[in-house]
Amino acid sequence: MNTVQQELPRHGSGLAVPGFILGLALLLSGTAAAAPAGEGLRLTAPESVARGDAFVARLTSDAPVEAASFFWRGKRHVVSARELADSGQGRAWQAEILLPAPLEEKAASLGLSACVGKKCPKPETSREVRLFDRKRPVQRLTVDRKYVAPPPEQAARIKRDRQKVAAALAQPLPEQLWELPLDRPVPGSVSSLFGLKRVFNGEPRGMHRGLDLRGAEGSPIRACADGVVALVDNLYFSGNAVYINHGNGVFSSYLHMSKPLVTPGERVQRGQVIGLVGATGRVTGPHLHLGMVVQGESVDPQPLLAPAEHGKRDAAPAGGEKK
Repeated sequence: MNTVQQELPRHGSGLAVPGFILGLALLLSGTAAAAPAGEGLRLTAPESVARGDAFVARLTSDAPVEAASFFWRGKRHVVSARELADSGQGRAWQAEILLPAPLEEKAASLGLSACVGKKCPKPETSREVRLFDRKRPVQRLTVDRKYVAPPPEQAARIKRDRQKVAAALAQPLPEQLWELPLDRPVPGSVSSLFGLKRVFNGEPRGMHRGLDLRGAEGSPIRACADGVVALVDNLYFSGNAVYINHGNGVFSSYLHMSKPLVTPGERVQRGQVIGLVGATGRVTGPHLHLGMVVQGESVDPQPLLAPAEHGKRDAAPAGGEKK
């Protein structure tokens, strides 16, 4: 599937237009609901989404469709469609996209709408998606002062690192290579949740925008889905890092590796070893920081991942970041 983003005026919650989206059952506690639409066009989406989570939106048509436009948070996202396998109830075409509900979003609900085509002038179907807050605990840590306030001589490097990551996340890939649920990159359990409010040496800092997974030094890290490597670099905060573009605005990142095993531009397959667990960058011990960026917003990877194998535990100690 191809995807293109275009800036649009922000839609208000009272937008009345037709479209379709299917909520991601694995991700969300809310049930999927279909929006009123024209004959042969169906828009479904979760009724509610936690701030910080992502959800799947799908537009389904009984007539042939090459592409669809989804409207979410003031942007048009153009996605190619495909014909579904015949289920015995007639032919159907579908476009789907992964969309974010940012942690910082203040609105109680957001309007989601869609239409058929890349340049359709207005939405044909719409619905409201309610937002709610998931409990985000506070994590208090005491660390060396340099981990709270980086030395001034590192400022230029940190700025360059942010520019490199921004450039990687801006790389277009007009095809959908991801499929849910995503593979778990390491078998270890969670040591730090996404969205933790972190306080270092008594000073509130930013939220934790990834999922820390336990892993012993040198353990293999596997790609969570097919994709193209967008960045491999040693970054000040993140240590040895790999970013993978999974297409249609979906990226995964794997931080603090001891050794990356892929190169920029390389095509990787789901389950392929892309690096080894390490403790590079600002960390307290070996672990994998897994990040997910969807349409430019960091989201919680955990609801997107396949369930952990029952009873499986990693004996490695719980490492964590000193961010």
